[in-house]
Parts: sequence; structure tokens; C-alpha cells
Amino acid sequence: MLVDSDGEPVLPVMRFIKFKDNSGAARNSLRAYCQHLKLFFEFLEQEELDYRKINIDEMAAFLRWLQNPYGNLKVIPVTPVTSPRGPATVNTVISTVLNFYDYLMRHEDYSVQLSERLKKTIPGSRRGFKDFLYHINKDKEYPAKILKVKVRRSRPKTIPKEQVGKLIDACSNLRDKFLIQLLWESSMRIGEALALWLEDFEPDGQKIHIRDRGELPNLAEIKTICSPRTVDVSPDLINLFFDYVAEFHTDEVDTNHIFIKLSGKNQYQPMEYQDVASLFRRLKAKTGIDVSPHILRHSSLTELRRAGWKPEHLRKRAGHAHVQTTMQIYLHPSDEDLRKDWEKAEEKMRLKRQQKEGSEH
Repeated sequence: MLVDSDGEPVLPVMRFIKFKDNSGAARNSLRAYCQHLKLFFEFLEQEELDYRKINIDEMAAFLRWLQNPYGNLKVIPVTPVTSPRGPATVNTVISTVLNFYDYLMRHEDYSVQLSERLKKTIPGSRRGFKDFLYHINKDKEYPAKILKVKVRRSRPKTIPKEQVGKLIDACSNLRDKFLIQLLWESSMRIGEALALWLEDFEPDGQKIHIRDRGELPNLAEIKTICSPRTVDVSPDLINLFFDYVAEFHTDEVDTNHIFIKLSGKNQYQPMEYQDVASLFRRLKAKTGIDVSPHILRHSSLTELRRAGWKPEHLRKRAGHAHVQTTMQIYLHPSDEDLRKDWEKAEEKMRLKRQQKEGSEH
């Protein structure tokens, strides 16, 4: 829910969020939409603007406001400063606002056509990628956004498996060791790990079943409708699971959640996102390795790709709807990988030259 400075609900945003909820949007997405629209209405309040009377120039001012480190267009930095939000984040916020206006246009006020005015059409040949049917769609027109920040493509961070071993060795208890190895080996998201129940493990088949149970008390949940899946794991991880459950899931534990708090006033309650964040901060202090659960997921899928996994298998392992997502975001060949592949292909690429008799060259 979004409320204004007087504590009153912002009704058009509430209706938009409800529409997205009924359309099947993930709960994490709903929270993100609400946060993005909070920024937008803060800008409107600061600039004394009515959301029903926004034009293209004012949306451009909002984009600049998002990049302003002081959150105020009246304050201009004298020297270059770092933007509080990266280009990708700014574009995501703008997209949410345009989706909000698209909803208003179709549902409440057909005179509000801001989302349409901030779009243009481009031929398929000018899009940033070539899809499978590019030869058919290259002359087809597609909508494109006018208002966006250029995003520099960068390779997401990964870590080698040797560093994963150091992280596990630095853990002070069996629960943390089990969590790190699970994230590394299964390639699952941290929300999926925190949503696991005891019955999701199939020790005989060495499998873990990721199921959608909605939003749980610790706010953990799977991400998309494609996320429910079965993941194969090693006997070592199953043995670690048994050891962990035997040591910590005693008669005092009254929850099916695998991962629980080990101390404090909420001892034996389901582990939460902030507990995981604290764990990774402690591991960074011990090892000097700056890592997050999502970096472990990146690293795991990249390692499986190096092991020869097919893209479609990686897609299912990751729980993605489209294989393009897996290939474009999660698979990152290193310079060493490129060098090894070149050495394999070098002999086939070598040109055979026949020297003429009596020639010095």
C-alpha cells in the first residue's frame, strides 16, 4: 500500500497494484511497483504537480530527479557526483510509471495517454537483438521507449568454486555451511531456499522440489510461475542435509522450514532475508570475499555451462521462462574460457601455404 504524507492511501496506485496482483504478478514485483510509484509521487509532491496533468517534459524532469543525488531539482551539484541509482534502475522506475499511466488510460481516464506519447515505433532490424524469426520480423514494427537512460552492459560478477570452498570453511555452524553449498550446487534463488520445507527434500532420489506456497511468514517465496521445478543434487549435499536436520531440527522446532534462526528471541523461527544478509557480511569480514546469494547463482550456472550443459537444461535448472534470459544474463564466459576455446580451434583455423620452389617467402 502507498500512503501520502497525510497517511491517506493513494487510491489510483492501490487500484493499479490490485490490478497487477489479479493479473498474476509476483509479490516481490508488487512491492517493487509500489516503491517505484512512491518515488514518483514524492517527485510530484515536491514539484507541486497533479498526476493527472503530467506531460513529456515533466517525465523527463522526473528522470533527472531520479539521477539527482539530493532528490531535489533545485539543488545542482557543483562537482560531478555519483548518481544514487544506476541507469538500469532508473529505466525500471520509468517503466513502472508508464505502466501505471497505461492502466489509467485504459481503465480510468482515457484522456491520460502519457504512456502512448512516450513510445515510438522502430523496425525489427533496429532492435538490440536478433530473435529466432529475425528473417521474418526484421521489417515488422515494434514499440520502443523514447525516455530512457543508456545502460552500459557489464559482465555480472562470479566467483570460482575455490572461493566457495573458502566461504564454507569460514562458516561457524552447520546451517550456514549447508546453505552456502545448497545455493552453489542447486543454482536456486535465495527466496526459493528460504521457502524450502523439510518434505521438499527427496533423499532417495537426491532431488529437491521447489514448490509455490505463496508468500510465507518469513516473506520468502518463489519468483515466477516457471520457478516450481525439481533440482538434482549430490549425495554430499543430501548427507549435509541429514547432519543439519539431526543437529538443529529438535523437538523444540515447530516449523517445516528448512532454514531456521539458531539464537536470539526468535530462535527456531524461519530464517529471513536479513539473516542471510548478516551471514554474508560476516563471511566477507572473515574471508575478504565480497559475495551475495545471487552471485552464487550466477557462478553456479556459469560453472554448469563450462561443464557442457545445454542451454535448455540450464534454463530449467534456473527456473526461467525463456532460454534467452539464461543465455543473456547468467552465462558469462571468462577470458580464460575464450582462450581455451581458441586453443582448441586454432589448428582448424590455421592456413596452409604452399611455398613456390626457389622462393624465399
